[in-house]
Amino acid sequence: MWIPTTSRFRRLVGRASPSTHQRQSQQEDASVTVDTRALIDKVLARYSGEFTVFRELLQNSDDAGCDAAEIRFETAAFLRLKPGAAMKAGSPMLPDFQTTDVSQWTFRNHGKPFTKQDWDRLPKIASGNPDPQKVGAFGVGFYSLFSVTESPYVSSGDKEMKFFWRDGSQLFYRTCDLPWTDLWTTFKMPLREAAPMPPVSEFMQFLATSITFMVHLKDVTVFFDDYRVGQIDKSPGQPQVIPIPTELKRSSPEKNMAVKSVQQYPITLRAKVMLPPCDSAQIHETTVELVVFTAEVDVSVNEKLLRELNRCTQKNPPSRLKYSFIYTGKDEYDQSCINEQEHPPEFPSPFRGLRADLDGATHTRVFIGHATTQTTGIGGHMASCFIPTVERECIDLVDRNVAVWNRELLYVGGFLCRAVYESELSKVQRISEGAAAGTPQSPKLHDQYFLHLLKFFTIYPSMPSTKVAKLLAHSFYGCSTRPLRVLSSIGVREAPDVRAFDPVLAKFLKALPMLSEDIMQDCSHFIAGLPASHKIRTITASEVLHYLRHHALDAEELVACLRWWIAAGRNDSSSRTADLLNVTTFRGTCGTIRLASITYFIDPRAIGLNIPHDGPLPLSLIPLTVSKYFDPKELISFGWKEFTIASWLQHISRPDVMSAQEEYDFTRSVDWACLVLSTVCRIWPKLSEDIRGESREVVRNKPCIPTSKGLYSPERSYLPIADNALFHHLDLPIVGHHSRFEIDENMKEFLLFIGVRKNPPVQLLLNQMLTTGDWTALDLIDYLIQKESSMSSEDLTALESSAIFIKENLQSNEENTRHRACELYPPMDTFRKLGLPVMDRSGMSEWWDASPEAQLLYRLGLNRFPPLPKIVELCSSSDIGLQGTAFVYLCNNLHSQYLHYHPENFRDVEFIPAQSKGGARLRKLGEVYSCTRWKSLGFYVVPDRYQSAPLHQLGVMQHPPTSKLFDLLEKSPPRDEKAAIHWFEALFDHMASFSALDLTKLSGLPIVPTGSPGALKLLPPTRCYLDQGTKPVLYAKLFVFVNFGTKANRFLGACGSKNKPSIDDVAEVLTNNPERFFELAGGYEGFLVELRKLAYQSHDISNESLHKMSHSPALLGLRRKKTEGKAGWDYEHQFLTYQGVTVVDNNNDYQLFSDYLFIAPQEEALERFYASLGCRYLSEAVKERCSDLHEIPATKTCSKVQSLILERLPLFIQNYTDTKPRVTIPSSPDHLKVKACNRILVSKILVAGNVKRIKDVRATARSKGDAIELWISDASCDMYEIATSLCRILFGVSKTNAAVLLGTILSADLEFLERRGFLVDQISQQHTDTYEEGSEAMKRRSAGSSWTADSPQQTMLDTQRTPQLGCEGLPGSFAASPQRPSLSHAADSVSWKIREASNVFGDEFPDAVGRLTPLSLSRASCEVISQSYIRNIVEKAIEACRLEGKQRLGVRSETSQYLSNTFCRMPANVRCFRRIGEVKNIQVCVDEGMPGAETFMERMHGPLSRFVDVITTLSEIYRISTSTLRVFYDVSGGRIAFNCGGIIYLNLRYFEIWHDEQVKNGNRQNAQMSWFLALAHEIAHNLTDQHNSDHEFWFSAICEAHLVAFSRLLRPTNTRFQNVLWLALTVLVILFVVLHAL
Repeated sequence: MWIPTTSRFRRLVGRASPSTHQRQSQQEDASVTVDTRALIDKVLARYSGEFTVFRELLQNSDDAGCDAAEIRFETAAFLRLKPGAAMKAGSPMLPDFQTTDVSQWTFRNHGKPFTKQDWDRLPKIASGNPDPQKVGAFGVGFYSLFSVTESPYVSSGDKEMKFFWRDGSQLFYRTCDLPWTDLWTTFKMPLREAAPMPPVSEFMQFLATSITFMVHLKDVTVFFDDYRVGQIDKSPGQPQVIPIPTELKRSSPEKNMAVKSVQQYPITLRAKVMLPPCDSAQIHETTVELVVFTAEVDVSVNEKLLRELNRCTQKNPPSRLKYSFIYTGKDEYDQSCINEQEHPPEFPSPFRGLRADLDGATHTRVFIGHATTQTTGIGGHMASCFIPTVERECIDLVDRNVAVWNRELLYVGGFLCRAVYESELSKVQRISEGAAAGTPQSPKLHDQYFLHLLKFFTIYPSMPSTKVAKLLAHSFYGCSTRPLRVLSSIGVREAPDVRAFDPVLAKFLKALPMLSEDIMQDCSHFIAGLPASHKIRTITASEVLHYLRHHALDAEELVACLRWWIAAGRNDSSSRTADLLNVTTFRGTCGTIRLASITYFIDPRAIGLNIPHDGPLPLSLIPLTVSKYFDPKELISFGWKEFTIASWLQHISRPDVMSAQEEYDFTRSVDWACLVLSTVCRIWPKLSEDIRGESREVVRNKPCIPTSKGLYSPERSYLPIADNALFHHLDLPIVGHHSRFEIDENMKEFLLFIGVRKNPPVQLLLNQMLTTGDWTALDLIDYLIQKESSMSSEDLTALESSAIFIKENLQSNEENTRHRACELYPPMDTFRKLGLPVMDRSGMSEWWDASPEAQLLYRLGLNRFPPLPKIVELCSSSDIGLQGTAFVYLCNNLHSQYLHYHPENFRDVEFIPAQSKGGARLRKLGEVYSCTRWKSLGFYVVPDRYQSAPLHQLGVMQHPPTSKLFDLLEKSPPRDEKAAIHWFEALFDHMASFSALDLTKLSGLPIVPTGSPGALKLLPPTRCYLDQGTKPVLYAKLFVFVNFGTKANRFLGACGSKNKPSIDDVAEVLTNNPERFFELAGGYEGFLVELRKLAYQSHDISNESLHKMSHSPALLGLRRKKTEGKAGWDYEHQFLTYQGVTVVDNNNDYQLFSDYLFIAPQEEALERFYASLGCRYLSEAVKERCSDLHEIPATKTCSKVQSLILERLPLFIQNYTDTKPRVTIPSSPDHLKVKACNRILVSKILVAGNVKRIKDVRATARSKGDAIELWISDASCDMYEIATSLCRILFGVSKTNAAVLLGTILSADLEFLERRGFLVDQISQQHTDTYEEGSEAMKRRSAGSSWTADSPQQTMLDTQRTPQLGCEGLPGSFAASPQRPSLSHAADSVSWKIREASNVFGDEFPDAVGRLTPLSLSRASCEVISQSYIRNIVEKAIEACRLEGKQRLGVRSETSQYLSNTFCRMPANVRCFRRIGEVKNIQVCVDEGMPGAETFMERMHGPLSRFVDVITTLSEIYRISTSTLRVFYDVSGGRIAFNCGGIIYLNLRYFEIWHDEQVKNGNRQNAQMSWFLALAHEIAHNLTDQHNSDHEFWFSAICEAHLVAFSRLLRPTNTRFQNVLWLALTVLVILFVVLHAL
C-alpha cells in the first residue's frame, strides 16, 4: 500500500561524510557536515506515538508480504541460556511481567527475505521504498529502533547487519554472511536500559488495532522469553459488493479520484491472552466480528500534481488505491459491550480499541497502515493512502500539494461513509416497513437501529487537526445531489421534509413525518450539525394549519390539537384562532364538522349530564367527548360560548325544531314538557341569575306548564292553593295532575321564578271586595300581609293605584270618598297638628310604625312624612302656631328625612323666622343671619329660640356678605368713637372673609371719624395712623393719629392704617406744603434733620413721590450774599424745583458765581440726594475755555511732574472710591503728556445767568485722543491745581475731597504717605516694573521686532500681564480666600489693571472702572483651602491663649500670610455672572466666559441638588425667601459668599470641595453648620457694610437668635452627641471671628 512520508529529511540532510575542500577560480565549496548521533537522537528516534518501534516493524512486515510475526521480550537470564535449554527446563512459574526487567526485544516476521536493494537502503537515512504500494520500507522508520537500543541487529535470508557507534557521534554498520538461510527476518534490540515489558493488556490492544487494516499480516504472537503470553490472528471473510446510490457523486472535487465500487467483508479477530496471575495454562480466548467497507478508487492526477507529489515523497502516487472503513452494526456493538463486561476492569478486552465510539468519537483513528493519533470524528476507524507528516502520526494538510491529495482522499472517505449510511438506512427502512406490515418484532426496533446509525455517523471535532472532520462532513453531506435521508414517524424521508419531534404536536399530526423523541434526545449533536440544506426544522404554526386543512381529526386528536393551541398562547389573537377554526375538521359519528361552524360547548360540570342527548341538539355544539377535557375558560378563548340551559331551551323552542317532530314540541307534548321542566328544575340551584333570567324569557307566554286544564303559560298557571272560602268560586288552572310531573319544594321555587302564580291576582281580590263588600281595605291588608313575599310587582301596582282607604275625622261637608295610600299620612299626632290628612283606622289597634301592617302600607305609598315643598309651604303659613310647628319639624328632621334639601331651591320663599330693631317677621334666605350681633347694626337675625337649629344647613348665613356690609358702611358710616369701635370690632371678627380687593376698597372709604363731635371729619384708613403712645412732635402735627382699641386698630391696620408715617409719607407731606413743613419743623435746622432722613432713606421713597418732589417747588435752595458792613455771609432759602438748585462740586467755581446760585445744602448725602432728583452739578453749569497755550521747551519740572503722577496716581485711584473714572487711567508716558507754558488764562461762563469770569491758573488738563495733556505754568507748580485739573478729566467733576486727596498724595513725601497707611512700596515697585515693561515694549516696536500677538513669547508676556480684577468692599461681601499665596507676577501695576478692566467692560459699563482695586498678593492661586488647614488654624488660635506675647504674634503672622480681607468681597460687576438655570426657585449663575456653561446644569446636577437642599433648609430657619438667594460658580478666586443689594450669593465650588462628599454619604451636619454661619454673616451685611465690631456684633446676634431652631435641625440622638455638635458650632464661630480679625 502506497503511504509515503514527507521527505523533508531527504531534502535537508545528506550522508555524513568528512569535509572536503575544492578550490575553484574565485570561490570554494564545502559539503554539509551532519552529526549522525544528534540527528538520530533528536529527530529520527523521537516519535511521539506509543509502541513506535513495533509499529514500524509491523508495517515493514506487512510491506514485505509476511503473514506472521513474533515479538519476544527476553530477560538477561534467558539470553544466557543455550538454545533449547529453556525448553528442557520445563515450565516453571512465570515471573511478574510488571516487575521483571527484560534486556532485549526481538522481532521476527515470516515472509520475503531482504533483497539487495533492501540491504542497500537500510543503512541510508531517508532512503525510502520507491514502490507506490509500500508504506515506507525503512526510509526513516528503521531509525526509531535507536530510541531503545544503541546497536540494533538485523538478519534476513543469508545475511546479517550490525550497527554500532564510534567516536561517540558516528554510526557505522557491518554486514556479514550467515552460514544458513533463514526464512524469518529478525530484528534484535539490546535495550539501552533494562525495563519490564509493556502491560500485556495494552500491548495486545495495540496489536489488535495495528493488524486490522494490514493487507498481508494476519498473525502476531508475543513471547516472554520462551512463553507465549498472547496471540492475535485475523481471518477475513468473503467480500460483498454493495450498491452505490445513483445520486452520489463518485468523482472528487478536483477530479483526481473516482470511486469505482464499494465492498464489504467481515473480519474475525481472535485473541489469546494470558491473564494474571501469569500461568501458561490459563489462556483466555476472545473473538470479535467486524465489517470493513472498502472503496475501490481510481487515481488520475494531472502532470503538475504528479510532479509535485513525486518531489515531496520521492515516489509516484498509485494509480489505484483502497479506502477502508470499519462499521459496527447495532447487534455487533451490543455484543462487543457484553464481551467487554466479561473482562475484569483491570484487564480489558484486547479489542477495546476497535469497538465503535458512539460517545464523542475520541478513540476512532485514521490508519496509515497503522493507527495514527488523528481521530476521524465519527464512530469508526478508517484507513487509506494518506500522506502523513514525517513522524506518521498526523495527516499532512499543511504542504500545499500534499494537502490537495489528502483533501481529495478525505472526500472519498466522506463518500464511503455516505454510501455505508445509505446502505444501512435501507436495512432500517426494510425493518420499518415490515413493522408497518405487521411483521412480529420488538417494538420500535427500527428506531433503535436508526438511533445507532445516527450516533455512529455523528461527526464530532477531530483531533489534533479539526480539518479532517470538517472535510469528511463536507463530503458526507455534499457528495449527493439529494439531501440526507432519515427515518421519520411515517418512514424514510429526506431530512428537509422531516420535522423535529414535538410531544404535543405528535399526538395529532400523525401523518406528518417527524423524528422520534429518542432520536431528538440522543442524537441532538447530529441534528444540530446538519448543514442548512439538510436541516430538520421545527414545526411551525403555518405547517400545522396546512396539515389540518387536509386531515380530519378524531376526538383524541382534536383534544390534543386544541390543547397545543391553548398552551402555545395563540388563542390570545382572535385572527389566528379564526385561522385554526377555519382549517380544522372534526371526524365524528355523524360525519365531519368544521370547527368554524362550532358556536357552543357543554360544560359537563354544569348541564352536560342532565340534557337529554336523545333530544334535538344544535349542530353548532362541539361534542361532549371533546369539551369534557377542557376548562370552560379555555373553550371560551376560541370564541365559543357555553351551551347553557337557556341556550338549550332557546334551541328546542325554535319554530323549526318544534315543528319538525311533535314529540319534541313542549307546547304540544305534555311528556316532553314534563321532561324539559324536570331537567331545568334539577340543575336550577346551580344556575346564575343571568341564566335563570334567560330561561324565564324562553318560556314566557308559552303554554308549557301542565295544569288541571291542560298546558298553560306560566303567567296563567297557579300553584296548588290552600283551602280559603274567598277562592271557592274561582276556577283556576292548578299545576300538577301528571304522573311524570312531581311538584316538590324545588319545583315550586322554579315555577314561581318563571312566572307561575302562588296566589290569586290582587286585582281579582280587589274586584271581589268592591263588588261584594264582604271585605274592607284593612281586612285585605291583613290577608296580604301573610302573602306579601309572594306578591308580584303587578299586584303592588294595582294596590298602589286603587282608592280603597278612608280619611279620619271627616267634616260634615265632606263626602265619604276613598283615597289612595299616597294621599294619606299615618294616624299620628304630629301630622294632625300639621293639619295633614291621616288614614282612618277606627276599631283597629294603636298605630305602630314598625308593624307589618305599617310596613306594607308604607310600601303601598302611605306618606311617612310631608314632602319637602309641603313642609316649607307650612313654614311660610300665615298661621303663627302652624308656622312654628312646621319650622321645628323641618329642623328636627332635616338630617334624617330631608337630606335632599338644597337652600337654592327656596331662595324666594319667606319661611325663616327673623327679628330686627323693627320687630319679628318671616324673611327669605339671604335676608336673615344667624349671628345676633348684626341686629344692632340693622340686619335681620334668627331669634334666640332657634339658635340651636341647623341654620347653616338651612342656608342661613352667619354674617352678612361683604357687599352689604360695605354698602351699609358707606351709606351710614360711624359718627362717633363708640359706633366706630362697634363697627370696627365687628368687621375685625369678620375680616377672615375679606379678600385683598375688599380691604383695598375699605382703605379708600371715609369711615374713620376724627376730630371733635362739632368738627367731625371722616377720613379713609390710609390717611390715619395708629397711635402707639409715643410719636415725634413734628409727626403729631403733620399726621392724624387714632386709637379705637386693639381689635379695631388691627382692623384699621389691615385696611391700610400704619403704625407710623413712612418716609414716603413724609416726602409727600413735604412736597404738598414745604413752607408749613419748614415752619412746623422749627426752621432750617429742624428741616435739615428731616431732609437728611429723606436722603438716607431715598431708596424707600416711591418713584412717583420723588418725581413729584423734583418737579414741585419743594427743594430747599440756599444762596449766600455779602452784606456790606458784615464780616460773614448772609444766606437766604427758597423752595425751588430741581431746575433751580445747583449741586456744588467745584469750590473754585462756586467762589466765582455764588451770588447767582441757589445751591443744595453742602452735605455729601444731601448733595447726592439732590443730584438723584435731577439737580445739575456746578461743573455742568459752568463752561470753561482756556486761552491759546504757547508751549515752551520742556523743563525738568515737566518730567518730574509726569513721573510723580504716573507713580502716585494708582495710589489715589486705589484709595478714592467715591466716583468711578470716566477715562482710561494713564499708565505710561504715552498716555500722560506734561507740557509747560508761561501763563494759563481760563474763561468760565455760568450758562444759566450768562455770567463770565476770567482766572489765572497754574495748571490745566485736557483729553487728547487716548492720552491726557497736562499744562503747567512755568511760574510755579501748584499740586492742588494739578490735582483739580486731573480730577476734572478723570471724573468729569472736581470735588474738593478728591482734589485734596490727590494733591496730598502728589505733594507729600513717601514716608509721610506710608505712615498714613498707603501701600507705598507696592505702588512704587509696580510703577517701576510697568515703566520698564513699557519702555521695553516701545523699544521693541521701534526696532521693528518680529514678535506678534500670536507668538509664544508674546502670549507668555500677555499671560503674565493679565490683570486680576479686584473689587470694592461693598455691603455684603463675605469671601474667604482659601488659596495658597503665590508671589509670581505680584508686581503688575495698577495702571495695567485699570486699562485692562476698561477694555474688558468696554463702553457698556463705563462706571465699573472706578470701583476696581488692586488684587491682594495671595489671590493668584485658584486652589481651595482644605478643611484640615482651617481646623489646624483654629487649634492654633485656641493654643495662642496659652502662649506668651511673641509666640502669639508668630501664630498670627503664620496665618496672615495665607489670608486676606477678600473672604466676602463682591465682584466689580455682578452682571458678569450669567444666569443658566434655576433649582427650587434659586437661580444658578456662572462666570460669563466660563467654558462648558451650556452643559453645567447637567454635569453638576448632583452637587447642585444637594447644595440647594442644604441652603433651602437653612433659609426656612432664617425665614428668608429663596428668591433672595443665588448659587454661583467661578473657576478661581476666594469668594465663598457675598451680599449684593440684599441678594445673597453662595459659591457652589466651595460646597463641592468641602462638603459634597459628606452630604452624598448622608452626613449633612458639617455642611449645615458651615453654611448656617455663612448665611448669618451675609445677613449681617444688610445692617452694616464694613467688617468691623458692629458687623461682628450683629453676626453674633443673628446666630444667637436662630441657634435653637438650628439645633432642632441637627437633632442629636443623645446628650453626648449634642455636646459635640455644640462644641463644633462654637469652634466654627471662633473660626469666622479669627478670619475677620485677620
